[in-house]
Amino acid sequence: MPRLIIKTDVVRHNLSIVHELCCKAGASCMFVFKEAPLHPGLTADILKGSPIRKLGLVSWPGKALPVIDEVQVHHVYAPTAMLAGQTADCSCVYINSLFTLHTLAQNKNGRFPQIRLCLEAGDGRDGALEEELPELCECARRFDLSVRGIAVNFACLSTEAPTLQHLQSAVQALNNIRRLCVPEADVSAGGTDILELAAHSSLPSDIGEIRCGTGITLGVYPLSGRPIPGSRQDAFHLEAQILENRMKKARRMALLDMGTFHTAPENLRPPFPGMIFAGASSAYMSFDITDCPESLREGQTLSFFPDYHALSRALFSQALPICTEKT
Repeated sequence: MPRLIIKTDVVRHNLSIVHELCCKAGASCMFVFKEAPLHPGLTADILKGSPIRKLGLVSWPGKALPVIDEVQVHHVYAPTAMLAGQTADCSCVYINSLFTLHTLAQNKNGRFPQIRLCLEAGDGRDGALEEELPELCECARRFDLSVRGIAVNFACLSTEAPTLQHLQSAVQALNNIRRLCVPEADVSAGGTDILELAAHSSLPSDIGEIRCGTGITLGVYPLSGRPIPGSRQDAFHLEAQILENRMKKARRMALLDMGTFHTAPENLRPPFPGMIFAGASSAYMSFDITDCPESLREGQTLSFFPDYHALSRALFSQALPICTEKT
């Protein structure tokens, strides 16, 4: 049976490394673990004894938000109509349009989370234009929702790296609406690539928070793929068993018991050179092993390392048992 193996002590180690880098950059660290409501026990275990005080996540149908002592929960995506009621339980909610602001307001039911206004900074995913921010702030005030500041996002849809110019533009956008925000308003910047920029440049002082997910879970800068100094890259791996090993169409093919039900098979790194991904169905993935120097056999269990997309799908798969272990 396929399974996801998590080394919780490695995740905690990476969390500590990334937190220190955020502090060195002059900002607080938010651990972005969007799947946290699906794994409240795992989330609490990772954060146990950690200096992290902010957890970024998204709401999931039928799942309660995790409650962890002294840890604020931030909803880092805009609220959808179906889940806005759950979203309003967070201490801070990200807003990207008048529509999502109205959606939150109509479902807050006596709750008053702070909001962050998402600013389009070049990624193209979510974010209002700078000229829209004053109207969003005024609308938030009418709903008795305080504006915590601005959020910017990089390297999600685009491959454009964050720059000091991007961040300075975000600070300027904040300054233009600061009178409409809470006194401690700042800019929240994501994701982990901000730390690679901070390694050789001083960030603007109004960058008060850095949102990090991939750097903590996988130990790498997402865009460059370079390891974060001092971190480890072995916190997660997926195990699958070889069900077939035979010649097909003049090639030696291995069929494993993991497919798109479990993860994004095309985004897994195989354990041996010469293993070439050939395709996947719901419960199978196939690798061409003709040029693999290892002697693989049916019944053998192999370990694969995920990228961000493969890990995310594995964490919400109902077909994949999760096992934790310590190194």
